[in-house]
Amino acid sequence: MKRSIERVAKFENLAKAYLSSHRHGTPAFVRMLPTDRCNLDCAYCWQRDNASADMSLEFFQAHVEKAKELSVGLMTFLGGEPMIWDPLPEAISFCTRHHILTDLTTNGTILTPDTVNILGRVGLDYLNISVDGAIATAVTRKTSIFRPGLMDALKEARIKHHMHARINSVIYKNNFEEIQALMEFSRKWDIQLSLGFIVPPLDPVHRSARDIYFMPGDEALLRTIVDTILRKKRARYPIIDPNSYFENIFKFIRREKFWECNYPTRYGWINVTPTGHIRSCTKKMDELDFRFLDLDLKQLKRVRAILKERVQSCNVDCYSNCAYDSYFYTKNKGELLKKVLRRLGLKRGQGLKRGQAAF
Repeated sequence: MKRSIERVAKFENLAKAYLSSHRHGTPAFVRMLPTDRCNLDCAYCWQRDNASADMSLEFFQAHVEKAKELSVGLMTFLGGEPMIWDPLPEAISFCTRHHILTDLTTNGTILTPDTVNILGRVGLDYLNISVDGAIATAVTRKTSIFRPGLMDALKEARIKHHMHARINSVIYKNNFEEIQALMEFSRKWDIQLSLGFIVPPLDPVHRSARDIYFMPGDEALLRTIVDTILRKKRARYPIIDPNSYFENIFKFIRREKFWECNYPTRYGWINVTPTGHIRSCTKKMDELDFRFLDLDLKQLKRVRAILKERVQSCNVDCYSNCAYDSYFYTKNKGELLKKVLRRLGLKRGQGLKRGQAAF
């Protein structure tokens, strides 16, 4: 009963955050990066700085108080790897007490049945687990979801704590067999799966493994990948990205301008670094000359103007599925509604028994 009351209060706060975002330009969502450190070294990732200092719990709590002042409705924990940040459970619990929905993206290396239960108990609402296959490779070692007992723990957390989980996976040039296994896994467990093509770093110096990126000469391979994914989607596999994201990969590798990243405008997303400064994008390791704790409506307008200008130069070089999905569903709200209804219909069609849980 207590958890149900908390969730109602969180969603009431989220509704207010949406209204405030549209009326006043306040950020409905905030991405907190309490650490830039990471315990992995994936070949396609450059979003880490293991020499950097972490945010303290007290500093984080001050940001939550500021977030409430700005009518924030959801706080996402990113990194680096947020689960190596020791105060994480206390931080999530603090958000819960302030009726802010929480979302965590993790590489899964620290996920166990015990840590899953802890996250659920302190009030985490959404858990996004990055998984690239069942077998660790020189490119990535993100395989946590296949550990014995983990999916059962996630299922129990869904029933007991109302904590939803999904899988995020990166498609690169040499791993589509692993991706196909993940698609089958997602269908077996009925857990949502988000598939994103590898995004080349904006700075070429970060390309540590050039043979994993798709090039114009890879169109035949990409056609096989895209056709397979779309076929699985037609068969109602729980893949949540829109068809056009996969279909348009050919335009991306030809460097065509065919979509507009709405990062600067969609419900006022703000990224906050361990030092409390604003980061222009989670794909960049930069810091703007703005501190979250100092933001007011005037400064928010200035931040958005800077972000809008910067995104013009990087849009053609980026094909992040989370950014594209936001663009697509903002432009196609009917498709978003259909996606939700299909998901609900799928669960009804599966005839879930009392006590069963889907993710």
